[in-house]
Amino acid sequence: MKKSILLILVIFISLSCIEKDNSDKKQIESKYKSIEVPVFKINKENFAALQSLHFYHSVGGKPIKEETLVEMKYDKDFLEIKFECRNNPRIDQNYYTQDNSYLFHQEVFELFISNGKEAKENYLEIQLNPNNALFLGKVTNKYKSDNSYALELIDISTSGVQHSVEKDIKNETWKGYLKLPIALLQYPNKKSETVFRLNMFRIISNIDHTNEDWSANAENATFACWNSPNTAKPKFHAPEHFGYLVLE
Repeated sequence: MKKSILLILVIFISLSCIEKDNSDKKQIESKYKSIEVPVFKINKENFAALQSLHFYHSVGGKPIKEETLVEMKYDKDFLEIKFECRNNPRIDQNYYTQDNSYLFHQEVFELFISNGKEAKENYLEIQLNPNNALFLGKVTNKYKSDNSYALELIDISTSGVQHSVEKDIKNETWKGYLKLPIALLQYPNKKSETVFRLNMFRIISNIDHTNEDWSANAENATFACWNSPNTAKPKFHAPEHFGYLVLE
């Protein structure tokens, strides 16, 4: 009799735990499904431009005053991206020149992307700075569970990525170009998708720097996003706020 009662208690506790786990999961999924994000549709014929020239502050979500032009198109093998970072008076105060170094410590243009409609905990991180230094990495961001974070660098020499930068110091603008293999963008799975989750970012210095080792922070730089997570502190790694990139 005692064994039967004990068995019933064990089953009851197990079912309660499963129900709680499912409830927590549903709450998380409901939270992220309710977030509205922008859509950027591109085609194979011509470069399509973002409608707005203004990214948004990561903190507070208001439009930044600086202009950022972004244009994209694609074919069966590549996604092409052209961007102009305007109103950028301190282009010559960026000192990172090595690929896969900490470009995000200073001024940079970034994009995070994963294939498929759902926001994922694995995505690519791609950065290009005014010195034409490139950063490629695979991010694991367990934002739905324990908030752990890991980064695996991608070998740029074998990535197939093409890139270039032009500086226009006089007009306070730097322009970048990225040609990304579609095969590289099929991450975290190898499915051929026509929809990707994407966010784009820009770090802009707001003060002059005499120290080459300066590092961007909330006091000396603007952290701007195509779609802002509207957080209390600057934050780019928020996959649930990534917009949609649609290949038409």
